[in-house]
Amino acid sequence: MHLANMIGDGKQGLGVLAFSLDWSVFSNAFLQSPIATPFWAACNLFVGFVLVFWVALPVAYFKNLWGSATLPLYSMDVFTTNGTRYDISKVMRDGVFDSQAYDNYSPLRMSLEFSWVYGIGFAALMSILVHIGIYNGKEIITRLRETKAKHDDIHGKLITSYPSVKAWWYMVLLIASCATGIGVGIGAGIGVPWWGYMLSFAIAIVLVIPVGIIQAISNRQPGLSLVAELLSGVVLQGIPTGYSILKLYGHGSLAQALSYAQDMKLAHYMKIPPRHVMIYQLVGIVVSVIIQTCLFFWLIDRIPDMCRPEGYPWVCRSTNLVYSASIIWNLIGPMKVFGEGSPYSPLLWGFLFGLVLPIPVYYLQRRFPNQTWLQHVYVPVILSGIVGLPPMPSVDFPMWFLFGFVFNFIIHRYWHAWWQKYNFTLSAGLDSGLALSGILQFLALAQNGLKLDWWGNQVDRQCTLSKKPWISP
Repeated sequence: MHLANMIGDGKQGLGVLAFSLDWSVFSNAFLQSPIATPFWAACNLFVGFVLVFWVALPVAYFKNLWGSATLPLYSMDVFTTNGTRYDISKVMRDGVFDSQAYDNYSPLRMSLEFSWVYGIGFAALMSILVHIGIYNGKEIITRLRETKAKHDDIHGKLITSYPSVKAWWYMVLLIASCATGIGVGIGAGIGVPWWGYMLSFAIAIVLVIPVGIIQAISNRQPGLSLVAELLSGVVLQGIPTGYSILKLYGHGSLAQALSYAQDMKLAHYMKIPPRHVMIYQLVGIVVSVIIQTCLFFWLIDRIPDMCRPEGYPWVCRSTNLVYSASIIWNLIGPMKVFGEGSPYSPLLWGFLFGLVLPIPVYYLQRRFPNQTWLQHVYVPVILSGIVGLPPMPSVDFPMWFLFGFVFNFIIHRYWHAWWQKYNFTLSAGLDSGLALSGILQFLALAQNGLKLDWWGNQVDRQCTLSKKPWISP
């Protein structure tokens, strides 16, 4: 029964044969709509998921690699060597990391899948840089050398009828935003020096083009919060808030920049004036920040045990992941977690693996140009498929791929006229319906103290044995 729980549980286990009809499983913050993702990209992502999560992970776990079988199979928590939750108060003195106390207490341990995410993330980071260099390097240089007056298509010519956004507008916004962020952080006593903020902004500036190219091709934005984690662990070690700052201003700024570019592209084809788009975006950001901040404090005050297991379903998966990552990278630091003597030191080979792997794939694609399937192999996309686990439940991936297979392969092939007319409209409708449904359920039920509690929405409380280690520590 224990083994069946670990294999079949779609939340804390491998999710084999797990099934769901919930659209929030198909399209969520971790996986964009499967209908809007090209099928070849979905295949790349799913191949990476299957090879790592359904093949390599169970073999390594049940063979007790690095003592992993004494810990849960799938968890975002950090542990001691005896399998108990890691108590950071035991390794801190006066709010600062104490190396001697760490040696006396316990080395940090994490679930095998959680640790592998970092190793694969190292490989994904390097593969993106190499892939963009050998596939798109010449194109990037050519585009940078082009003048603004050069337009490739009719859309570019038509949009010139509207005044463009001045470059100095962006510069003023950039300087004002950076100054505000640094001022608030320093004024609040977060503990991160001013150059830590500047480093986070540099992350977004350097990676926006390579990550944007991958996203434009595959509709998949590689999760590169690892860059912020790695840099914060190296230069801000001992400052737990350093991870949060670099992730917020580095990875967050990168995601927002690409989102803005995506909106500008849509406006470009719909002939919406660029200045209007910028104003709409600014207004939307200001309004959303005010609403989200107020909502955050309202939820904290109203919902007991929020972000704790007792507060289900308000368990805050991503928030707990950030907490664990801040312990790994900033409190204890990468030198102790991944350095010499640590069972996780082999994961550093991921950098070399990611550096080399795109090269033979590039050679084979040039050597066999008529092999259609080979032309659709993208190493960064394959490697990025597993990076979102955790906090994403394992059931999300197979259900996401199944839905994409139905719409972007079967319907696309046999009912192409319907697919061409309704496919993306259906995706937008389902996403909008999900958001409206959540609002209505909250106002009609949760706001009035009503709760629907039945086996269909108790998935986190089923298969309880999947949370237990295979071997008792």
